[in-house]
Amino acid sequence: MKPLIRSTLRKSTVAYLFLLPAFFFYLYFVGWPALQTFYTSLTEWDGIGPKTFVGFQNYIDLFSVEPTFWIALRNTLLWVLASATLPVWLGLVVSSMLVRGKARFGKGFQLIFFLPQVISMVIAAVIWKWIYDPTFGPLNVILRSIGLDAWATGWLGDPKIVMFALFIIYLWQTYGFCVIIFTAAIQGVDPHLYEAAKMDGCGSAGQFRYITIPGIHQAITSVVVLMTVGSFSIFDLVMTTTNGGPGYSSYVISYYVYYQGFIQNRVGFGAAASIILTVFVLVVTRLIIYVRERDR
Repeated sequence: MKPLIRSTLRKSTVAYLFLLPAFFFYLYFVGWPALQTFYTSLTEWDGIGPKTFVGFQNYIDLFSVEPTFWIALRNTLLWVLASATLPVWLGLVVSSMLVRGKARFGKGFQLIFFLPQVISMVIAAVIWKWIYDPTFGPLNVILRSIGLDAWATGWLGDPKIVMFALFIIYLWQTYGFCVIIFTAAIQGVDPHLYEAAKMDGCGSAGQFRYITIPGIHQAITSVVVLMTVGSFSIFDLVMTTTNGGPGYSSYVISYYVYYQGFIQNRVGFGAAASIILTVFVLVVTRLIIYVRERDR
């Protein structure tokens, strides 16, 4: 037993030695800036002058005297919920049709669906900002040409629908990623299961529910985690299209952090909001992983 223990310890020591450089870089480029951000969140600072330590006052003010933060928090929560469901389900349906429906030119369709993923979010936002143009945008022109003048509106200028219009852009760019992942996962499901289900009289909907979804459960969970984490970083979309407007109706926490830190010069306040966003991302991600491990 002792030689076995010594061998195990030796291998573990060598493994940790190889991990040390990466761990050092992680601490230097991630851990140390995170600690600095947390300390900044405990101060009142304009980004230039000396810092004034105020403790947790910034956090208290965020939840008590900042109604804009609550708008940003609500929009972020709704965005995360939609991002973790709609692109995933759309990707599931489309990929199932491509694989199980044996669609012709399936590879070509996968390429077409994935193309928006290649475009940066800023470019996608510029394209859709032109599409949404209330006067010359193709969307309103088409609606007017088919007699739906009442539906033609300023999509990015209406507080009631601006978040819906922004999410359409996000959905258009991201669901192709889900299609690619789910297509590969479905192709790995044992085809004999579908044959047995078909012999038992199970239709396409039943096969999708009882074979496809359980068969690619791990892929679904992984995509949900990726989509959830990615949904928090939508600053570039909001910045390019609406700048948080009209009013504060399209504020999200990431844009709120930028506005407070770089426009209002309230760096400590913005740092506090970024810490809350970080904690929120960690909690949501951990919850999803916990559900996956429990189901496994």
